[in-house]
Amino acid sequence: MKRIGILAIGLLLFSHAASAATWSIISISVTPGSAPAVAQAMDTLMNSKVGKEFPGRLLLQTNVADGDDPSTHGIVPVYNTAADREEFVSKLQADPAWATFQGTLAALSDPVSSVMYRTVQRWGDISDDDIVWRLHFFDVADPAAFLSALDTFLNSKAGKKFKGQVFLSTVVAGGLSPVSHAISVGQVSEAAVEEWEMSLQGDDDWAKYLDASQAAAALGNNMVRTLRTWGASLDDVTKP
Repeated sequence: MKRIGILAIGLLLFSHAASAATWSIISISVTPGSAPAVAQAMDTLMNSKVGKEFPGRLLLQTNVADGDDPSTHGIVPVYNTAADREEFVSKLQADPAWATFQGTLAALSDPVSSVMYRTVQRWGDISDDDIVWRLHFFDVADPAAFLSALDTFLNSKAGKKFKGQVFLSTVVAGGLSPVSHAISVGQVSEAAVEEWEMSLQGDDDWAKYLDASQAAAALGNNMVRTLRTWGASLDDVTKP
């Protein structure tokens, strides 16, 4: 059953016609001390013949703070379009390197969940140097108003001081909870995250944003750290 579970989450084998960046969080629980072996298995896959044809960006991340989430790591494939993902996954499934990777991963971890997102908009300096991510999850009643509030803030005096990158994404598939949208905030370090959050205390632009986004229910947030990456730059695979 464990092997079937790994196969089911795969690299998220869903079909969705869209031209926006498509990305997934494949959450796994890694047995103690096995994280280096998982990274090695991913490295072997990505250096195989089929892995070198991967058209996106792949991240292995570890959870720094995630509440009662039982997962310890996330595998995050990012594609410029759903068509790119679908074409590559078809090749991947037919290659022996994928079966080998699945067997290794099944011995080292347990599958927890998988969710596919589609990027709505991005802001900031899209850089591969940002390795600390805050993921904020929401149940949004008015997506247009939610996007407008975020865009207004990030283009405000306070928002323009932000050093990092921000993505607003909507859930496409796999979301069994009330979460409909996610805001991903990438920065270079945990210290940078703290500095930014401290700067918002008492800020009028931030207060206006919080007021404007009240229609959305905040459902929690996680912090993750990127351990390894493969493939194209994040900028290239998330261009509008």
